[in-house]
Amino acid sequence: MAEAPSQCPPRSLIGQDTAAQLKPLDKIHFTTAALSALLGSAALAVPLNSTPYDNPDSNIFPDFDRYSDWAICKGKITKDRFPNLQAPNRDGGCVRYYQGIDMTGVVTEQHFFFKDGFKTACDCAAKCLEEPNKCTNWVWKHTFMPEDGGKRSCTLYSSPNLPTDVTLKYDLANSKGFNLLQAANNPQAGAPAPLTSLDAAGTIPDKFGVSGFMVQDQNGRQFC
Repeated sequence: MAEAPSQCPPRSLIGQDTAAQLKPLDKIHFTTAALSALLGSAALAVPLNSTPYDNPDSNIFPDFDRYSDWAICKGKITKDRFPNLQAPNRDGGCVRYYQGIDMTGVVTEQHFFFKDGFKTACDCAAKCLEEPNKCTNWVWKHTFMPEDGGKRSCTLYSSPNLPTDVTLKYDLANSKGFNLLQAANNPQAGAPAPLTSLDAAGTIPDKFGVSGFMVQDQNGRQFC
């Protein structure tokens, strides 16, 4: 009858001489046991809810290198101009936008027109990035205000429109940094996000209108 392979001695008893005397199969057992112990101790050191691959469906995000496939304003909103912009290359650009949607708001309303040098949606998005302490969303649309001269213009806000079932009334006495807040917009009634339009009645959609979001995180990184 063939002799059974010897069992691996406890790790505490294995020195250089002992390890050198191990048979090939013993070395495999020892290596596997040591690796298992190492992985086990590492797993215990990491909180159960912080493992990056605890669920195969956790990573729902596209490859960051494909950012440029969807980015607008590349070469205009650049990392040279905004060093903290989170984009994969110096060309930058913004990917958090809604074509043809007026992601409007009512708080800290600011208007900038063609006569002010705002010629494209990229000028509008850039203005929001320049004011991270006041602006979270921007809209490039026809406002039909006397100052816009029949052209699209830029509107900035510090909050977006609300969903249909939500209405908010702002306590102006205990609020700050909200101007402009028009009296007609307080309370702010929720509604479906309107389309950008080519006519004041809102009957002709404007596919070249656009709105978007900007955020600056606690580490100073900017996203748009």
